[in-house]
Amino acid sequence: MKHLFLFLVLVSSIPAFAAVPMQTTQDRAENNRLVIDGKTVFISGMNIAWNNFGNDVGDLPVNINAFVNQFKQIKGAGGNAVRWWLHTDLRNEPKMNSDGSVDRIGTKTIDNIRQVLDSAYSYGIVVSLCLFSFDLLQLDGKDANKVAINKKFLTVPANLDTYINKVLKPMLEAVGNHPAIMCWEVFNEPEGMSSDANGWSDGDKVPMSDILRFTARIAAVVHDKTLKMASTGIHEYGKMKTWYSDEKLKEAAGSDPLVSKAYLDFYMAHYYPEYIGTTGSPFHNPASFWAMDRPILIGEFPAQSWGPGTGYSNIQQGTAMTITAAYEYAYDNGYCGALSWSMTESNPSKFGSFTTTKPALENLYAKHKADIEIKDVEIVVPTGDLAMKLAMTNLPQEGTASDGGPWNELGTLKDANFSGKTNLTFEMFIEPGSNTNLTIVPVLKDANWTWSPAQSESFSLAEKPQGEWFTVTIPVSAFQASEAGKTFNPASVKEFVIQYFAKDTPYTGTILFDNFKVDGTVLFDFNEAGSEWNSAVDGVSVSLVARSSTTPVISQRNASTLNLSAIDFSKAKVYDISGKRVFANSLSELKNGVYIVKVNGIPKKFVVKNR
Repeated sequence: MKHLFLFLVLVSSIPAFAAVPMQTTQDRAENNRLVIDGKTVFISGMNIAWNNFGNDVGDLPVNINAFVNQFKQIKGAGGNAVRWWLHTDLRNEPKMNSDGSVDRIGTKTIDNIRQVLDSAYSYGIVVSLCLFSFDLLQLDGKDANKVAINKKFLTVPANLDTYINKVLKPMLEAVGNHPAIMCWEVFNEPEGMSSDANGWSDGDKVPMSDILRFTARIAAVVHDKTLKMASTGIHEYGKMKTWYSDEKLKEAAGSDPLVSKAYLDFYMAHYYPEYIGTTGSPFHNPASFWAMDRPILIGEFPAQSWGPGTGYSNIQQGTAMTITAAYEYAYDNGYCGALSWSMTESNPSKFGSFTTTKPALENLYAKHKADIEIKDVEIVVPTGDLAMKLAMTNLPQEGTASDGGPWNELGTLKDANFSGKTNLTFEMFIEPGSNTNLTIVPVLKDANWTWSPAQSESFSLAEKPQGEWFTVTIPVSAFQASEAGKTFNPASVKEFVIQYFAKDTPYTGTILFDNFKVDGTVLFDFNEAGSEWNSAVDGVSVSLVARSSTTPVISQRNASTLNLSAIDFSKAKVYDISGKRVFANSLSELKNGVYIVKVNGIPKKFVVKNR
């Protein structure tokens, strides 16, 4: 597909940072397409699922940089949709009581959702908002008592009332009609929790009647309070036919006064070829094969080609397919969309990644642009030898929060085997003028999510030079479990984290990271768009910049109307394209992207692209 690269545009019309207005048109599923905010589209995209499992919304700031980068990647490849999980397994949000009732919604939940949706809207991306997952009843290292509370939440009807009144309705009233919402999705694969549907959860299971009651009542509230659609993520196509008819959902809703609104607007089901053969495959049977009464979206499937010679070779006979052919089959055979799994998968060698799905999105967009494109947006994509930039403005000092925090973390998921390895190394560059009162602690987590800091190798920036690249070496043996009774397993590394703490006073400064290696083998070089790590901290920005220079290149039209060199960025109000305030002491601190600054009360848009 054709990529457009915008360097600078000046505007004086409606500010791009104004709140996105809620839509006033009714969404619907029609024939084999979804009609969203008046636009008929074929859904083409990927799952995000989460950037921080179960913690993307709640009481903490959202990691908006990660979402923006993902939206830019999807849009740049020609896609138009993502699927994102909200409450997931109730580990963080909403706040629960011991009897399984809901206490309250997270203090920043609605604002977090709005920020993500506003950003998605600016890139012409729609979002399937998935509320819960089968992980509700997964032990998976969780306290068994927490799973017991989740079971009460699922099985006691009055507990669902507390969720609807304290969480769902406030969310729907605030952002329920946001034009970037594809649908409100009740569950991810809830059949995994059910004794009636061959569930696989390792905690106690519940009957499908509870799951259907949940699905029916939440869908009914969505239809009552918004102009949006409701759906749910069904584990497989056979279960779609078995459980989710209007008749069964209305029966499950019982005496609910909204029973007439208890239905799904379209079906969303999943497929993985190692489990199910061609007779259960949406890629070997047209949508009409399932004889359903409304459109079907393929909500999950591998993000890379599957079959002999691929990383996904353990499959059922006859199911092999390239990722490009999979998207084409969905489009040509009556499905209303396809979302591969996933942009944030911790095992990309098997399931694939954005990189392996990108050619399929580009191919489909090139052939069917009019049926896919929601908004024409120009994307800035950094290329070349890049580094990850961590910019901090007035980072609160350690110990200022009641829990001894703040716990500032920069991290990412990645499988690695450190068994028999000697050293983890990475390179750093501290921009001149940065404060020195910051302490760095490298951390690893293993398959049991054992928190294992290299505490003995922590260091202060006061010990390091500014204005030049230097290498940090951490012995693998230094990573030790911090919790008594646990042991770090270097053979099953799952997550990499950099903790950073401001000492004595708030911290302002910028650090670049590059070339994380173990015994010379490169783990992260940050040369791919979207490869920066995740951080959800107010006043902190994470981005990719060119390693060879940190001086931004500004190319502008009618340059005399906006003199960037005359702007005091430490005092000016600058906003990113999603409308979020950006804090910078100078132009050089701004990451690649589109910004708006007010000059004499008039909003002006400019774009920064680093060398």
